[in-house]
Amino acid sequence: MKSSWTTTLLLWLLASPALAAEPDWMITVQPAELHQGGIAQLRVLGRDIAGVKALRGGEEIALFVAEDGSYFALLGLDLEQRPGPLEIPLRGRSVGGESWARQATIYVKAKEFPRETLSVSAAFDQIDRATLKRIEKEQAELDRLWKIHSLGRLWEGRFVAPVSGGITSPFGLRRVINGSARAPHGGVDLKASLGAEVVAANHGRVVLRDEFFFSGKSLVLDHGGGLYTMYFHLSDFRVQKNSQVRTGEVIGLAGMTGRVTGPHLHWGARLNGARVDPVELLEVTDAKP
Repeated sequence: MKSSWTTTLLLWLLASPALAAEPDWMITVQPAELHQGGIAQLRVLGRDIAGVKALRGGEEIALFVAEDGSYFALLGLDLEQRPGPLEIPLRGRSVGGESWARQATIYVKAKEFPRETLSVSAAFDQIDRATLKRIEKEQAELDRLWKIHSLGRLWEGRFVAPVSGGITSPFGLRRVINGSARAPHGGVDLKASLGAEVVAANHGRVVLRDEFFFSGKSLVLDHGGGLYTMYFHLSDFRVQKNSQVRTGEVIGLAGMTGRVTGPHLHWGARLNGARVDPVELLEVTDAKP
C-alpha cells in the first residue's frame, strides 16, 4: 500500500551557457520509484525560474507555487500504468526570459495486487439491457468529470480518512465473479456501520451528488488541480452539489446503497485521471503555496 518516501530523485537542470556559473535549478521527484496506483510529489526549485509547466500524455499537470518560490505538483500513477520509466516533460523560463526544457523520470514498479474469487447467484450477477444503458450513462458522466482539471488548489494541510474503520477490501483487488474477471477495485472499502458519519478528506467542492446503480448514493469532491475523492454507498447526504466543504466536515452517512451486500464506505481517488490509492493521500506533504 505504501511506497517508500525516502527515495528521492534529483535531476539537476543544466543552465544555458550564460547561466552556467550558477547551476542552482533542480527537480525533485519523491519517491523516484513508485508502485502502480501510487502518488509522487514533484518540485522544481531555484532562484531563477518562472512560468514552469509540466506535461503528461500531452496534458498539462497543475503546478502550484510554494512559499519559497518553488513549484510543486502531485503526480498519480494509474493502477494499470505500464511498469518502467515514465517521463514527465517540463518547460519554463528564467527570470530573464530564457526558455528551458527538461524532463523528470519516475520509475514505475509493478505491484502484485490481491485476488479474490466469488460465486454469486445468477440474479445478482445479471444485468438487463435497460440497466446496462443506465450504467453506461453513469460511467460516461464520471469519465467526463475526471477530464476537468480545476486550475485553483482547494486542498491544504494533511488529508484525513473519511471514516475511522479499517480496510475491508484493498485498492487494486482483482475479483473473479462466477468465473469472469472484473475491473480492478479502484478504491478501498472501509469498515463503517450503517449511519456512521463520513467526513471530507480535505477542502473541496461537491461536484457530484447522485445515486448510481453500482455505487448507490455517491459524492465526489473536487480538490483542485485534477484531484478528486469519491464516497460511495452512502445512506444519506449531508451536503448539496456545488457546496464548499472543509477538511473533516460531515458530508454524508455510511450505508449500503447500490450494488453491495452490506454497509461500508467505498473511498476512491483520481489524480489527473489516474486511479490512485486514496490511502496514499494520507502521506501527502503540503508544500504550503
